[in-house]
Amino acid sequence: MKFQASFRALLFSHAMIHIAECKSAIRYQSIVSRVHIAPRCSAQSPSFVSPINSLPATAQKHQTCLSSSAPRPPPSSLPSWERITNHQTSKTVKLFKSVHKANKSKRLQLGLTVAEGVRLVTDILADEQSRKFIRRIVISEELLSSVDDGDDNQRKLQHWLRVVHNESIQRKKDYDESDGETSNDNSCSINVGTEQVVTACAGTVTTQGIVALMQIPEPFNPLFNPSKNSPFYLVLDGLADPGNVGTLLRSCAASNVDALILLPDSCDVYNPKAVRSAMGASFRVPVLDLGDSRVADDLKPRDFEELLELFEQCGIDSTRVFAATMEDSASQPNGRLLRTSMPHYKVDWIANTAGESGGAALILGKEGEGLRNEVCNAVQQGKISTVHVPMAEGTESLNAAVCGSVIMFERMRQLLITDELNQ
Repeated sequence: MKFQASFRALLFSHAMIHIAECKSAIRYQSIVSRVHIAPRCSAQSPSFVSPINSLPATAQKHQTCLSSSAPRPPPSSLPSWERITNHQTSKTVKLFKSVHKANKSKRLQLGLTVAEGVRLVTDILADEQSRKFIRRIVISEELLSSVDDGDDNQRKLQHWLRVVHNESIQRKKDYDESDGETSNDNSCSINVGTEQVVTACAGTVTTQGIVALMQIPEPFNPLFNPSKNSPFYLVLDGLADPGNVGTLLRSCAASNVDALILLPDSCDVYNPKAVRSAMGASFRVPVLDLGDSRVADDLKPRDFEELLELFEQCGIDSTRVFAATMEDSASQPNGRLLRTSMPHYKVDWIANTAGESGGAALILGKEGEGLRNEVCNAVQQGKISTVHVPMAEGTESLNAAVCGSVIMFERMRQLLITDELNQ
């Protein structure tokens, strides 16, 4: 019994000493937090003396635990980028906000849109074609300091941030050596910001710690496409949902569609919501928006008839223009009946009626309303063809993005089979 009592007394004594050391560490943390330490000071610096080393071993352990939640410096392998600390006065933050608030015409006037999120920005950086459209990146201190401990996407982000930094240095050098002969250096600036700064630059409620300012690409010119004798275009007739438009852009990129063409009153593909949904395809798929003020007059058909004439110049016969309908009777959501429609898998998407390689175009109508009257009239007059995706009985309709994607990947399947046969 005496031994047990002595043992309990010994345990109590050690516990009290442990608690006292913890309190000492906490008081020391409070004192140290009031002392200014230069941000570039590191354990490798000869002038650096760690105050933790002056504490007892147990106190050092608790000091480490207390300081682990503090922001860490960025990985030493990354450059030291300019910091933004004030989200209210920063010109960069104001520019991001103006792009978010802008309507379609104002956004085109600025020539800028926004991409955000680790996966999206990393995918844009990793693609050589889309990377050239990045003009500014703002990354949070927290994300930058945690890159080494993150998942594969964060490690890829670190690599591509370094790549775009080095490329921008070279572009600036080339621009300076050209004596201003080029209009701009097309370089990308990178800033490190506080959480408040990144949140102010973003368009979502919960940010992932990184946003990018993107230059809007120039409109696609179908008359200057020498590498494509038999192009395939997706035409959007008034689609209004940014999510659907972004999804269709992703499908275009994945199924080798040559360009996306938007008829007037369609959704802006460079709306930040559409850009997020497209996951980088906005800068890889050529886009011709006929409502874009930058488009030359000779590429702006006054009516659907002139659009068909433009397609003819591109190598697409009007009978190879397919309007997507609801079912084989070719009815529209507004109840208007068209001509009999072909199932999407029975259409030869890569050859014309003579068996020769030929271009084609697919037209998707507006969600809930279908095709505009001009397109319906062209169908009824036999000028263009119709196509539908067969559905199980009782199914009313497919989402516009799903319908378009199914048809585009059927064309992709036919292309792959043809390539295999030709090998």
